Amino acid sequence: MYTADDFNTENAPKEMVQYVIDHVPDFTNRYMFAHYKMADRRPLRMADLGLYSDIHSAMFDWALDNNVSDEEFDEFDIEEIFG
Repeated sequence: MYTADDFNTENAPKEMVQYVIDHVPDFTNRYMFAHYKMADRRPLRMADLGLYSDIHSAMFDWALDNNVSDEEFDEFDIEEIFG
């Protein structure tokens, strides 16, 4: 099982990353499979677009719940965090 510490949280709140892990359906299995595909230097978006979209949705939900501005949200890079 993944935790926020397994990902790049240098430019993203750990709480948001953990929220994604906890709220994306079957995150662990889906991410493990996507991570295997990313070994071929594919970005997450190409390895599993559905997972990428679910991560984006969960990040957006967390941002709404935590009053993150659109400008701040735009700074979060899914590929940088999870890629």
